[in-house]
Formats: sequence, C-alpha cells, structure tokens
Amino acid sequence: MFTLRPFNLVALLTLVLAVVTAVCPAGAQDLARVVDAGFLQDRGNVSVYLDYLPENRTRHSIDDLLEDQRTPRLDWRQNSATTPGFGFDTHTFWFRLVVTNSDQHAVDRLLEIKNPVLDEVLFYQVDAEGFLVNVAQTGDQGPISERPFFHHNLILPVRIPAAQTHHLYFRVTTSGALEFPVEMWSPRAFQERDQFQLLLFGGLFGILVVMGLYNFFVYTLFRDLSLLYYAGYALGLMLFLASMHGFANQYLWPDSEWWRKHSLLIIIPVTLLCAILFTASFLQLRNAYPVLARLVRLGAWFCVLLVSLVFFVDYSVLIRVLAALVFPVCMLAIVLGVHRWLNGYQPARYFILAWTVFLLAISYYSLAKFGIFELSSASEHAVQWGAVMEMVLFAFALADRLDSQRRSFMKAQSKALELQRMANEQLEARVEERTVKLRDAMDELAGANLRLQALTMQDGLTGIYNRRYFDEKMETEWQRALRSKESLALLLIDIDFFKDFNDRFGHLAGDECLKRVAHVIDNNITRPSDAAARYGGEEFVVVLPDTSAEGAVHVAENIRRSMQEVRIKVEGGLAQVSVSIGVAAMVPIESLSPQDLLGAADQALYQAKSSGRNRTQLASHVVQL
Repeated sequence: MFTLRPFNLVALLTLVLAVVTAVCPAGAQDLARVVDAGFLQDRGNVSVYLDYLPENRTRHSIDDLLEDQRTPRLDWRQNSATTPGFGFDTHTFWFRLVVTNSDQHAVDRLLEIKNPVLDEVLFYQVDAEGFLVNVAQTGDQGPISERPFFHHNLILPVRIPAAQTHHLYFRVTTSGALEFPVEMWSPRAFQERDQFQLLLFGGLFGILVVMGLYNFFVYTLFRDLSLLYYAGYALGLMLFLASMHGFANQYLWPDSEWWRKHSLLIIIPVTLLCAILFTASFLQLRNAYPVLARLVRLGAWFCVLLVSLVFFVDYSVLIRVLAALVFPVCMLAIVLGVHRWLNGYQPARYFILAWTVFLLAISYYSLAKFGIFELSSASEHAVQWGAVMEMVLFAFALADRLDSQRRSFMKAQSKALELQRMANEQLEARVEERTVKLRDAMDELAGANLRLQALTMQDGLTGIYNRRYFDEKMETEWQRALRSKESLALLLIDIDFFKDFNDRFGHLAGDECLKRVAHVIDNNITRPSDAAARYGGEEFVVVLPDTSAEGAVHVAENIRRSMQEVRIKVEGGLAQVSVSIGVAAMVPIESLSPQDLLGAADQALYQAKSSGRNRTQLASHVVQL
C-alpha cells in the first residue's frame, strides 16, 4: 500500500495555509486525502485517494471544477476501493486526485490508468493558484499516436514542482464497464516493470498463437473439427486479451477508428462461438445428446447473430450482453463435461479441469476488482494465466482423446482381425467343401463331355466312329507321320452288292448288315492307334498309323476273310455278304495331303470292285514300303 512520509517545513506551511483558508469541512477532507508524490519511490496505488463526481443530471466543465476548487460546492464522493468500479454506467464521471510534493526538487511521475478500453479520458492538472498547467487527452477512441505517452495502457505524465500541491482532474467517458484504477509510478520503476510485463505478455500471446496455429495445421492433416475449433478459440482468446490490455490498439489496428471501437464486439462472440463449437465437438454431443446438441448449435447461431448486430446495436448494449454470456458458457461447458465424464467419457476430465481453472481465474480477477481479495500481481494477471492453463489443459484433453480413440481403434482392429480370422477359417472350410463339390461336378462334367464328344464322334447305327472323327483322326495322323517320316496306311472298305441286299431283304436287314460289318472291322483292329469309322452309306474306312503297305494288306485280308464267315439273319433264312477293300500306304511329304492318300485308296477300291469284288487291292501309284 501507499504511505505518506513526514512533511518537511515547506510542505507543512502549505498544509497549514490550506487549512486556514478552508471554508467548509470538505476542504479538510480534501487535505486528508493528499498524495505525496515526493515520497513515492517506485509505485503506489492512488485509486483509494480518488474523489469522484458523476454527471447524472448536471454536466460540469473544467471551469466549474476550478470554481469548486476555490469555493467547494460540488458533491464530491470519496472512493475507498482499490479499484473504483461503477459497472456498465454510460454517464460521464469526474475524478479528482490531490497531489503534493514534499521533496526539494520537482518530480516527474507517470499516472497509469489500467483500463485501456476507456473511450475517452480528459486530463487537467491545476496548480495551487487555480491555473491549468497541463491538459491531455487519451482513450481507445483516439489514435494511439496522439496519446501523451505511447503505451498499451493509458499513461499520463505529470510534473509536480517542489513544495506545491496540485489538483488532478480526469473526465472519463466510456460505453463499457467503467473501472478507473490509477497507479503512480516513478519513470525508472515504470520502465523496469514495463520490460517485464512486455516479456510476460509476449510469452502469453506467443503460446496462444503457436498453439492455435499448430492445432490448425494438425487439423489440415486429420480433419478433426475439434482441432479447428480449438485453434479458433486460442487465437480468439489471444485477440481478446490483446484488446483488453491495449496491445491490439497499439500494434494491430492503431489507425482504424472503427476497429478500435468495435473490435471487442466481434472478437468476444467469435471466441465464444469457437468455445461452444469446441465443447460440442470435443464432448461428441451429437452422438451422446442429440437434442442438447441442437440447443448448443442454437447458442452458436446466437453468437453469429451478435456479430451481425455490431452494425445496428449500440456498443453499450452489446457489450453488456457479451459480458453476461461469459459465465454461463463456462458453467455450461463444465456441467456438460461432468455429465459426459460420469457417463464414462474419460477425455472429459481434462476438459472439465481446463474450464474450471479458467472460470476460477476470471472469478478471482473480478472479486479482486471488487475489493473482496487484495489486488496483487497474481490478481492482475489471473485471467492471462488462467487462459494459458486452459489452453494447456485443452491440449492435454485433445491428446487424451486421441489416445483414447487410438486405444479404441486398436481394440476394434484387434476384434476385427479376430473376426476376420474366424471368417477366413469358415470361408476356407466352405471353399474346401465347395471345391470338393466343384471338383466332383467338374469330373462329372468332364466325363459327360467325353461321353458327349464320343457321341458326336460315333456313328449312331454301327457304334463305331463316324466321318467327322475320321477326318480329324486322318489330319492328326498325317501331320504326325509327316514329322516322323513314317508310313501311314488307309483301308477303304465297301460292302459288295449292298443295294441289292437292302432292296431284297429290307432296310432292317440292311441295318443289321452294316452293324455286322462294322463289328468285324473293329474286331480286326488290334492297336490303340488304329481307328475304324463309317465313311458313308455302306463304306467304311480304317486308319493304320506307322503301317507299311504289306501290313495294311494283311489287316485288310483278315477283315475280308472274317466277313466270309459271317451269316446275317434275314427273313426266310441266313444271308452272306462280302467286302471289297482298297489299300493305300505312303510316307507323307509336304507337297501331298491326306486327300491324296484317300484318293489312292479309293482308286484301289474301284479296281477291286472292277476285278470281281470280294478281294483286296493295293494302290499301285503310291510308294510302297
């Protein structure tokens, strides 16, 4: 606190003269509240020595106050609070401070008004004879370059001559909360304190900016809206504190009159909007409490509405609404966090602690302003420290939530892998079962295809191969013999006088005759590579791979002689038929084709039939091996 040192002789004579000339008790009261600037070494809170005069109905000018200084008649009221506060009072207030200098030399002092958001402060310094010796104007409505002292707070330099008493008058007008805390500093002590304070605020703003930008960049990677709202809240809180302490007007928008007047009306609702959205997103209210989440979104839209009202509603009205929203938003966030925590949402614990710390910091700062707690460095910086702690705890809360999500993801992933393993085992069992069934079905299908192919290659009447099979077999064996340079033989067999037999005994007998001939031919083929087929009508053909002409004639003769022993049952008895056989054999060459071999066998058959039938004839114009 601020104490007065004993006066020297000059100061004592001055006080005695003032007492003698006083005409009313008020004068004595004024002298009892004199501040000795000469005794001040570093700093002192002079707010408790202020007198104030509200202009509720009557407006006063500095001339009225000078007149009152000579002949007291105004209703000055003594302030005893460490921080004079009058709430959201839009009336103009006059403040008075009586300062004396008991030193032998003139002293320079700095008056720091620690409320930089006051609209306008008119300052008048009046000497003991009632003359104005210093007039200045400051406040956040005017350009900071026009202030009497370039600083984020409102600073008024004063000089008090030796052994003199001066009256200092302050005319204060504001649309916001009217608080008028005044401290008197020696220039040296003020500079030392200011360097430390700049360092403190620089660290504070740096932490908030870094955390905001960091989480914004993290949001661009993970697209988690909680990170985006957290970044917006951190930057908004930084701008709010910078505006409340005058740094925004000093560095961000020193020459913008509109922003100096309306910045808080935009920064506060935007910051509250980010806080509300962060709360809803972090606590996952949409999934946990859908109805409540819609109400929270209405609160967010209300903040947007407040921003739009900046252009239409008076500053004094909006600032009161915004001030009234801070505590409910903090309390709502804490209540929602507690409820989510009690319902098993573990990341809410750091969230609750963060809001609680910030709320306690605001409460401590406010109660210290009202005199319930003693003003100190801790109370002055309570909001700043509370904001930093809140941001740090929010960072812990986000990290805890990410860790919780990671553990939940790993648990879900482990369960999913287990389910996938079981599903794979079941699928493998089913696939194996289906594979066995499919294999059996494929085997059946292959057998059916073979049977079908056999049927397509088989003559329906005789049961031996048909003309289609013969053509494919002949082409295959021709190419094989061409590559291996081996002889390929062919028998062309014709039933003698079959037309007469068919006409005499009927078609049924003719069909039986064809079957018996086919059976005889098939029985006389002994090698797997040999093949007999019905060539057409009563003609049959036999392919003999790797067979010489002599071997082919031997097979032909066996067939012919076997047919002589065959008796066919016909109407009226038994009948006998004979066959004529043309034989051809050759080693295939590139210039010839299977048709050449077939043509040679056909020519030999024609010669056999021309020579009397029932005989074997070897083709004479092919090379015999």
